[in-house]
Amino acid sequence: MKISFGKAIWIALAASGSAIIYSYSALMAQTATSPPVRLEDVAALGLDFDGGSQIPAGLGQSDYPAERDRGVISHDDRVLITSQSFPWTAIGRLNGLTAEGELYICTGTLIADDVVLTNAHCVLDPATGELSQALVFLPNLIAGQLASDGDIGRVEAVFVGTDFSDRNTPPHPDDWALLQLDRPLGQIYGVVGLSIVDSEDLMADPFEQQLVMVGYSADFPQEAPGESASAHVGCSIVAETENDVIVHECDTYGGSSGGPILAMVDGEPRIVALNTSEGLDRATGEGIANYAVKIERITTAIEAELAAE
Repeated sequence: MKISFGKAIWIALAASGSAIIYSYSALMAQTATSPPVRLEDVAALGLDFDGGSQIPAGLGQSDYPAERDRGVISHDDRVLITSQSFPWTAIGRLNGLTAEGELYICTGTLIADDVVLTNAHCVLDPATGELSQALVFLPNLIAGQLASDGDIGRVEAVFVGTDFSDRNTPPHPDDWALLQLDRPLGQIYGVVGLSIVDSEDLMADPFEQQLVMVGYSADFPQEAPGESASAHVGCSIVAETENDVIVHECDTYGGSSGGPILAMVDGEPRIVALNTSEGLDRATGEGIANYAVKIERITTAIEAELAAE
């Protein structure tokens, strides 16, 4: 799920001396111009799903999310992402402002030069269908800092897999969205390709306990929650539900919605599932299952839209 910051939480954070409130609100005030437009024509995004991952010249690649220092199931296996190498650079925090004026965060990944993949519930309200009034993408945000202050992607248009009019309770099999940015950040931070891998294959070798889930969780790191991404390296897909949703055991929390589940496919990192929501034990509040959108749901829907034109 996305994580929202209500008034009471903002006041509590301010009292504790946190600068997170100011950074979120100031950033939205500085970058928000006109609200994003909801696209009905996906062709406007110019996506090429056969292009694979793309690493800009001069940008290194690393399998290790932590290169400097350093909904949870069982125990916490997440590590802090400090790497400024691909594919970690292509993943960023999504800051949003709801139609009611509430700030929240999610996670997104560059899948084209100017297109970010995230969840539909990160761009519109599942209960009302209202689109957020402002969205910005911050690539490879580490300790609240960008590699370059100017590399803020303002979301100009969105295409959603669902508006939740059929059902607004998670998990939804089409809880995905594509965000068009005002600048080609993928040319700087890289582009992560999508791969369709059958769920049964993802549950077996060579993918079992080899997947990586990345997200900007609001409970991690403890000293500055949500200001850096975390990665659960070595997690697994464990099942598929009757309504075509993937069940995974990667550690997540609010804010990691829209985060990619990565695997090595044909020798390069690819997105094989999209984190969407968590199932909690109502009695204890502990995570019992996490859910993800199948990549095939995304590509099939887009191809159908293009074929119908």
